[in-house]
Amino acid sequence: MLAAGYRWRKTGEKLKGDIYLNLWRRPWPLGVGAVALVITNIFMFSYARALGVFPQIAMWGSALYSFLGLPTESPFKPYPVKPPYLDMHSMIDVGIILGALAAAMLASEFKLRKESWQGGLQGLLGGILMGFGTVLMPPCNVGGFWVATMAFSLSGPLAALGLLPGAYIGGRILQWQVQRAVAGIDFSLAPEARPVPARGNSRQPIIGLAVLVTIAGTAGLYLGLGMNKVGVLLLFGTAFGIIVQRSRLCFVAAFRDIFTLRDGTVMKWVLLTLAIGAVGFAILKGQGYQPEHMVFPAGLHNVVGGFIFGIGMTLAGGCGLGILARSGEGYVRSWLAILGGMLSSGAWVHIYGRKVGEGWLYGKPVFLPAYLGWGGALGLVFAFILAFYLLILWVEAGKNAKAQSG
Repeated sequence: MLAAGYRWRKTGEKLKGDIYLNLWRRPWPLGVGAVALVITNIFMFSYARALGVFPQIAMWGSALYSFLGLPTESPFKPYPVKPPYLDMHSMIDVGIILGALAAAMLASEFKLRKESWQGGLQGLLGGILMGFGTVLMPPCNVGGFWVATMAFSLSGPLAALGLLPGAYIGGRILQWQVQRAVAGIDFSLAPEARPVPARGNSRQPIIGLAVLVTIAGTAGLYLGLGMNKVGVLLLFGTAFGIIVQRSRLCFVAAFRDIFTLRDGTVMKWVLLTLAIGAVGFAILKGQGYQPEHMVFPAGLHNVVGGFIFGIGMTLAGGCGLGILARSGEGYVRSWLAILGGMLSSGAWVHIYGRKVGEGWLYGKPVFLPAYLGWGGALGLVFAFILAFYLLILWVEAGKNAKAQSG
């Protein structure tokens, strides 16, 4: 009996160890992260709203201007200036940062990643461009392309037409920077390689666990105060942060790599999530649940905004979702990108004179089922996904043909 109990205990300890390794110490497969992201998004939509992060960043920027003595209205009507801790939408962004922080700590991967002044300036510039792109598109590539497409907004596919060339140009700029840097290296001056001493056990997992407990306690406090959506959206944001950090799912790479590397691996998974999300949103919206949710103005501004945002997110090293997650991992460039996005998008009402969606600059929202019916809308979204997939296959085939001929 004692021997059997010992074996069961050892087996249980091994299983716990394997689960911990698979969850926190080993990267998640990209496909697991992509599917987890879209399923979490569908559940959050069924509870309150779908994923989108940059309108909240814009609101933070407007609040900063007001705090500094320049009264400023938020550019997005649904996100008026208010303290972030009272804003359920801001809690998604806060949760993403904290979730990525907790995941990085549990994996012992957190590190303060400093930047040169050139890298910091590039992150700030990238954020500024993303800020202008988000008010023009609107909003960002996650909300304005990914969610908008599965929400049957015509603006989603239009935004992709701008994001693709924007990410390509941003990628070419990065390639040029790398080539210049490599050309300037004198390898004869490289120091002699020395063994790296082993490090002791990291305390990061304990801190990561403490972060998760704090998040859960904060969400419980909100629930106790009757602020249910604020608390629950904090938990959803945390889940998004963990998923992105562990799977390294990157929407920038999805767009950038298609033409710069002729590799559509990441975008193929994104397209699969669009198909899953479209079915989920059709089921919910088809029953009359928030049919106009995440349906944005459609027009040339989607393409122009997507183009500007595509350049910015590539220079910054992450889209809105990406820079939030990477800021939790300790990337200083992402902190500066968030600041740049706050400054540019937060000042939009002063620059344009009106809010996003108003005036001559923006088209009218186009909800595809209202024009095509649900069958036609689903058909159009899946046709867009198929066309995008065939484009990727064509680009990758060109790469393979070139490699074989070389």
